[in-house]
Amino acid sequence: MQTFTPWSWLHLATVAAIGAGLLAAVLARRRADDATGQTVERIVAVAYLAIWVGTFLWLPTRADYNPATDTPLQLCHWAAVSAAFALLTRSRIFRTLAWFWGLALCTQAVITPNLPEGPAQWPFWFFWITHAMAVGVPLYDALARGYRPTWRDYGIACAGAFAYVVVILPIDLATGWNYGFVGPSRPDVPSIVDLLGPWPRRLVFIVAIAAAAMAITMLPWMRVGERPAERTTRTPAPSRRTPPA
Repeated sequence: MQTFTPWSWLHLATVAAIGAGLLAAVLARRRADDATGQTVERIVAVAYLAIWVGTFLWLPTRADYNPATDTPLQLCHWAAVSAAFALLTRSRIFRTLAWFWGLALCTQAVITPNLPEGPAQWPFWFFWITHAMAVGVPLYDALARGYRPTWRDYGIACAGAFAYVVVILPIDLATGWNYGFVGPSRPDVPSIVDLLGPWPRRLVFIVAIAAAAMAITMLPWMRVGERPAERTTRTPAPSRRTPPA
């Protein structure tokens, strides 16, 4: 199959397969000892980073290489890299970026993928592996490893997303590309961008929607107090009572 159509049986089957894989990973991690779990997570992370680097070195060698779509400048590319480093290092900054960028900002690409290639071509597989990492790893991190975002984490993610726009917008304007969907052009497939009006006015809506979407991912934790991943067990202090004579 050479082509891909959004909302086709292939699209739905692919999303279902990612969901089933996520569920299996969460259940397996909960049953495994910590050493085994961390080893598997590191293998997955290193494998994905190798795939990421190899793909972006290979794409320019294709006859149909298009720098407007085949350059690693989409936010989802870096959300997936953050997810890989979250598995590899357990660094909170990477876990934070994976959570807010992956769940809030990359799910749109899962719902309305701008993907012409079908499963007979490698870009199809790379697209879905990347978005499985971007969306699946933060859910796995929360459900299996106890990650709990805070409002401070939210602020860090917003600052990082703003920095991304500051970097990518001049590139889009200089080249006519539309990485991050902040350029003057629109995606080839219907998306929420079509509802936001003309450029540059829609930039305000895009930034506001991104901030609101990341805030929505905080809702499950609004009443959560202590983070399970950081919970400690206190040993009761020894009694100071004087023993009976």
